[in-house]
Amino acid sequence: MARRRILVTGDLLRPQDKLFKASQNGNILWFHRLVRRALAAASGLPVQALVWDEPGIAPPGSDVVGFDTHGFYAAAGATPDVSGWVTLFDALDLPRDAAALLAAPFADAAAVVGFELTEVQKRLLTLVGVPWIDVNIHPYRFGPDVLFAIATEHPEILARLVPHHAEDHVFEPWADLLAATAVKMPPRVPVEEPCLLVGQTQVDRALIAQGRLLDLSDFAAPLHAAIGDAGPVLFKPHPYNPDGFGLHQVGLRLSRIHETRENAYVLLAQDAIRRVVGVSSSVVAEARFFGKEGIFLGTPPMRVAPHRGDLAPGRHASVVDAWLSADFWRDLLAPVVAVTPRDGRRPALPPNALRTSLRQFWGWDEIFFQLPWDLAQGRARERAG
Repeated sequence: MARRRILVTGDLLRPQDKLFKASQNGNILWFHRLVRRALAAASGLPVQALVWDEPGIAPPGSDVVGFDTHGFYAAAGATPDVSGWVTLFDALDLPRDAAALLAAPFADAAAVVGFELTEVQKRLLTLVGVPWIDVNIHPYRFGPDVLFAIATEHPEILARLVPHHAEDHVFEPWADLLAATAVKMPPRVPVEEPCLLVGQTQVDRALIAQGRLLDLSDFAAPLHAAIGDAGPVLFKPHPYNPDGFGLHQVGLRLSRIHETRENAYVLLAQDAIRRVVGVSSSVVAEARFFGKEGIFLGTPPMRVAPHRGDLAPGRHASVVDAWLSADFWRDLLAPVVAVTPRDGRRPALPPNALRTSLRQFWGWDEIFFQLPWDLAQGRARERAG
């Protein structure tokens, strides 16, 4: 069958936490609209979005295609809920009918550009010979905007990704600026603890291992090794998960736990903190840019290559803004698609464009927007009084 289109998709399987309805359609459609013009210009092919089918999501004649997620769960024998999604996310094997159903939409795809694909999707695409490029929100979120971490298992696409990879030195001045800014807004309670322990949301793809969700209680021994046998530990719960994230099941004395609601970047900028510990939090990945030791108890959310020479299958490239250009996609797609001539155009977006578009700031806004605003309002009240 002729490969006649490029599909943009994502995690077609993840339901909402409480309802068996699509949770990722908005993200897939967001990403499709972001890149469809550049992908079409690069390839000359139609660029369609593949989403969890639901009423009205894929009207006739649109560039949106629906996937029968309900049918897939039934064929896979998975419970239609978050627990079922967790078992499917990294499944090493699928029933024949379920595998055929998941593979069917990609039969005529020249390539798949995914936004945070599941491991089972990537594994199946590789098996049926469809090249995939997986685009993720990067774990380094302290810069002028969020950026993308991009991975592929196709060796020629990977080789063409290397020149677009931003090495670690690109991010160092961004961390320095944030650390300097934090000097002007010290924490409400002085930080004296040498170890910062970070929590996460209860349902996080980065916490999935062997078909279940992990938390701190799964890492009692390595946690104790990381924090030592004495002294206080500063614990920052995730804003969306204010409970202990399994911390109270690891045998740690309550008197050692000092809980904080301070901004994570304000904490990373404190000299007293020497070590940052977590299961798979992006804060652990960011820690080294602030001069801290970062210790993952579980698997890092992404394995980002520090240098271009380190980029290999299973590792992610840091792509700051090159993805905006059709030339970027021409570079990546050339091994698998007949691409159009290069045009030399390099579009640019203003700072915070992706943060604002996604409506996700990951605490950055508290440093550069909300806290300065609060301070200014407080000073204005003082002057008025």
